Amino acid sequence: MAKEKNSRGHKLIVLLLLFVILLLAAISCALSLRLYKRSDPALAGRWQMELVLTDNASARANLWLHAAALGDQVYAETYMPKLTAHVDLYLNEDGSWSRSLDEASLDKAREKAESALGDALRELARLRIESAGRPVGTDAELETRLADAAGMPLERYFAEYGPRLLPAADELRAQYDGSGSYQIEGVHLRFDGLDDARYLADDALLVLEFVDRTEVYRRA
Repeated sequence: MAKEKNSRGHKLIVLLLLFVILLLAAISCALSLRLYKRSDPALAGRWQMELVLTDNASARANLWLHAAALGDQVYAETYMPKLTAHVDLYLNEDGSWSRSLDEASLDKAREKAESALGDALRELARLRIESAGRPVGTDAELETRLADAAGMPLERYFAEYGPRLLPAADELRAQYDGSGSYQIEGVHLRFDGLDDARYLADDALLVLEFVDRTEVYRRA
């Protein structure tokens, strides 16, 4: 009798252990499915990152002005507006991603930078003329003097001979353009073709924390 009771007890313990093992396996599987996803509809769509290029352009403009001994009294940052280019990131529900430079935004930033450099040069010319005791004249007359000195209108001169105020589109494309697949694992985005990143997101904001940088995107 005692042996039969012990045998039943052992079987009960074995069944209980088997039940616990199966339960833990089910929990583990459920957690894995929750933490490891191919994509997330909440993240799907177009996200846009703003590249601020103002300081870069001001520094290059000042190097050009000062190297030519032209900028003793004028600094480009006084005239330089905020310059931005945009990078578009698409996260798709099928688990694919793509990222590309918005070249139109870079072209607009370049135009603004060259216009600001032109304003700085005009102000410098005005100060030099005044310090020499000569009349500056109207804006149109000043523009004519500068065009005569450059041998062409200022816009053309900057386009052909002026400093490169912003990175070339090829440089930024090489840095940001790409595509591939992605998966979500907990709080990480695992990109194929891009470094993995820890991410924070809400309806309007996506922050990607890479090992060496942080990228902030807004819903576009």
